[in-house]
Amino acid sequence: MMAPLYRRVLGDRFEQLPARVRELHDLSGASVWAGRADVERGRSWVARIAAALTSLPPEGRDQPLQVTFEARGSEEIWRRRFGTSVFPSVQFERRGYLCERVGPVTFAFVLAASDEGLALELQGLRLLGVALPRVVHPTIATFESEREGRYRFEVEARLPLFGLLVRYAGWLERAEDGASA
Repeated sequence: MMAPLYRRVLGDRFEQLPARVRELHDLSGASVWAGRADVERGRSWVARIAAALTSLPPEGRDQPLQVTFEARGSEEIWRRRFGTSVFPSVQFERRGYLCERVGPVTFAFVLAASDEGLALELQGLRLLGVALPRVVHPTIATFESEREGRYRFEVEARLPLFGLLVRYAGWLERAEDGASA
């Protein structure tokens, strides 16, 4: 049986992560997590087009959030449901990077693990399989942690020259098998 994706990419560093972050990423089958999130979207025309191409979540405060994680072979399929809007992605390992495919875009991240949490640092970007130069890469800041016994997340993406693409933050708890938020 293949080790879970984040365990493979992080190796021994996986054990440094807070308990809830390890629990969420220690995926061997399917799991469902539910919680709440605040989402802010960029206002520029470029941000609106990019958000539409990648199915980014709609703007709104205190939205119900349900995330279904499914390990399938060497990949993980993530289905984030913000209210009624679905934001899917596929994560996989390539050459030591954690890669995430969102619509026509594939991001390559280096993972930074500590006892405080997990950060993803963007190292590469492909659009329709074509590598894009760093000058057009978004700035992405992510942090996953545990507070008050809950898994917490913060994500912000900004586009060069155009500003905010999306910012979302919130919390998740493991839902009972098959439960809905």
